[in-house]
Formats: sequence, structure tokens, C-alpha cells
Amino acid sequence: MKPTKTFKLKKTTKTLLASIVDPVQRNAWKRAMIDAQLCSEVVIKTPSRDKNAPRGASGYQVTNTSAVSAE
Repeated sequence: MKPTKTFKLKKTTKTLLASIVDPVQRNAWKRAMIDAQLCSEVVIKTPSRDKNAPRGASGYQVTNTSAVSAE
């Protein structure tokens, strides 16, 4: 993922970034924080469920064990 023109780094990250003096370390840390923020904003879509399907655990069969057969 790449940040767009409208990407804004969070304020807490900027505050921590201000304390790093070494430019090489600062740039590496900034790139890592940008990647982390972009990954955290990704929304994973779940497949829509079938409205006619029965609810509950799929494929789970319930057996009635309370009824004892007389032999």
C-alpha cells in the first residue's frame, strides 16, 4: 500500500517522531509507522451470509440423547 496525497500521520506518531534526531533512523521509523497506520485502516470484508440458511453452527447435527429407548 502507498499513502495518497491526502494521507495524514497521526498526531501521537508525529510527537514521537520529533524526538528522533538521526535522519536515517527517523526516516526508517517514519516509513514503518506509515505502513503500520495504513495496514490498520484496511477493512476486511466478510462474505455475506445466505438469508435463507439456518442460523447457528453450519453442519452441526444435534442428537437427542435425553430420550432412552426401551429394549
